[in-house]
Amino acid sequence: MNVPSDTPAARSPRRRTALAAVLAVVAAALAVLALTTGGSGDDPAGAAAPSGPATATGTSAATGTSAATSAAPTSVALAPAADTPEPTGPTTDADEPPPSLGPVPLDQPAAVGNGVTAEVVSLDAVDATGVGPGNVTGPALRVTVELTNGTADALPLGGVAVDLASGPELVPASPVNDPSAAPFSGTVAAGGTAQGVYVFSIAADDRTDVTLSVGYEAGAPVLVFTGAAS
Repeated sequence: MNVPSDTPAARSPRRRTALAAVLAVVAAALAVLALTTGGSGDDPAGAAAPSGPATATGTSAATGTSAATSAAPTSVALAPAADTPEPTGPTTDADEPPPSLGPVPLDQPAAVGNGVTAEVVSLDAVDATGVGPGNVTGPALRVTVELTNGTADALPLGGVAVDLASGPELVPASPVNDPSAAPFSGTVAAGGTAQGVYVFSIAADDRTDVTLSVGYEAGAPVLVFTGAAS
């Protein structure tokens, strides 16, 4: 007797074949998963630790090292202090004012003693015209001084100082920036002469006793002239 092919007895072998195929696929998938997870070790999370905290920790360590390095004291070698420059004139102590030589009459030359001499060429009563703030227009004396360089070297004139005072108390006369003023400047060659013109505000009544001081350079003795200017 023939058994129909679609009976339960006929379908049982086909079900077993399909189930075996499904189990084989599942087994293969598990094997692949085991190989994939097994290569990373027993602690996959430890092998794949987040990079953020590790980077922050490394940065903190580096920063700490850098801070420690920058905080370390350093030794700096100091250059030796420069010596106090010597005065250019005959004086030896730069902290003391230069001495004044004995006064000579207004019409006589005065000598420093090193070849430099000075003389008053003229004293003229003028009405000064003050130019600029603080300058006074009025009665004044225009003084022309001549310097002779008797040394072997050129003499700079940028440091020449000329002052005028009146009376026994040496009351200073104010200099005036008059258009006729022409102070010393530049240099004078060895053996040469140069003139400077200075204007001072001084009343006519104060001209009977005047003192003119001439310093040809810083630190050098001051040449002094005295007498009546009227």
